[in-house]
Amino acid sequence: MIRTEGYISDWAFHRDFTFEQAACLTHVNYSFGLVKEGKVSIAHLKQRERLEKLQRDFPKLKVNLSVGGWGAGGFSPAVATAEGREKLAESAIAVMKEMNLDGIDWDWEYPGSDAAGIECSPDDPQNVTELLVRMREKLDALEKETGKKLEQSIAVGAGRVQDYRWDQALPVLDTVNLMTYDMTGGFCTPVTNLKKADYAVYSVEECVADFVKAGVTREKLLLGAAFYFHVFEGVDEVFPFGKAYEKKGRNFGADQLDESWQRIWDEQTQSAYYKKGNAIATGDDEASLRCKRQYIEREGLAGAIIWELNHDGKNRLLPYIAGKKV
Repeated sequence: MIRTEGYISDWAFHRDFTFEQAACLTHVNYSFGLVKEGKVSIAHLKQRERLEKLQRDFPKLKVNLSVGGWGAGGFSPAVATAEGREKLAESAIAVMKEMNLDGIDWDWEYPGSDAAGIECSPDDPQNVTELLVRMREKLDALEKETGKKLEQSIAVGAGRVQDYRWDQALPVLDTVNLMTYDMTGGFCTPVTNLKKADYAVYSVEECVADFVKAGVTREKLLLGAAFYFHVFEGVDEVFPFGKAYEKKGRNFGADQLDESWQRIWDEQTQSAYYKKGNAIATGDDEASLRCKRQYIEREGLAGAIIWELNHDGKNRLLPYIAGKKV
């Protein structure tokens, strides 16, 4: 079965799921738990009651907790020792029991990197891999206790195959969630494009090829889809990609894209962009999501991972990546 998995952020989770949304999804990743003092913390989450309602209303929908997110620290010191990894894994199990979850999704951005302004170490890739192994052992024990299948996944930056030791990590993971969005550089570019081009920083196809080459099986790869748009301002050229821009504008969700933006399709990258004045907005729309769904099916990938569901409150995009609309 092809998975359609969507992140839903606690800070924007202000309306209940509809039947139409739930029918398009297999999994929801509730975002984000944090690592505080070496433990998974959920004390800051405000929409627990809404999540519990979702679980009651749609019991067949699998619900995971995502831990981390951009700029979320605490991982590196927590996994630096065997004792720390045990403490973190044990706290994750406690949270899963408390929230009646189906899985845990580790969203450390990115092991071994301080790009997000967080603590890191060159030992992070090995240490986080050992955390995953220990966590899987604990999940297996809890499965025997409850009879309920429990999953473990990771969100991985596009192209960052070096962040994990795949020979050890892959056997203890259900999915590897590729963040094939935010693929930006020093020029105006598509940010979640399927195919490569000279004017694109990277592409979905290149990302998948890199992970497969590193030993990640296609059957465990979830392809990232963006339900939001990056804005590049100060781009006057008729064809903007590969050109300089003045500044990044404020990103916005798909629900905020209105008819004042002119839609243009780029066949080479199989992605759409939208133009208004000298501003360019680039992300996924119905046509690019249709292309991604076809690619998932053609290449035998596990499915899609979406950031994020609150941006598509009108359920305009979700049916396309879910294969409900063609």
